[in-house]
Amino acid sequence: MRILLTNWINVVGVFLVVFALSFILTLTDTNLPYNIFQSIIAALFLVCGFGMMFWALFIVSLIVLDLIIIIPNRNNLKKRLIIEWLIISSPSTYLAIKYHEWIFITAIIAFFITQLLREKRIKKLNK
Repeated sequence: MRILLTNWINVVGVFLVVFALSFILTLTDTNLPYNIFQSIIAALFLVCGFGMMFWALFIVSLIVLDLIIIIPNRNNLKKRLIIEWLIISSPSTYLAIKYHEWIFITAIIAFFITQLLREKRIKKLNK
């Protein structure tokens, strides 16, 4: 069950990358006369407010798939984490392509990287 506690790596990693990108986008958008403070607030509203449904589904998906895929059998851990990544990120890939919201692509890439970081953490738990 300690494996479920390693999900913080995914949540924090994806949050920080999406927040940083949205901050940069709001700060560099010439149509928005935001200063740095306003860009931070706008990025927080985007990531936390508009993304509330995303975060809830993301966390629940991580927990459910960990219980189904990873906890019962930890053999081929990297392969199992990549399968989990594919399952969870496929709706975001669809949304990114359909609506041209490229921030989803950065979230997917960050999620993949955090899954690889999480693999190392899970292997340390097994020792």
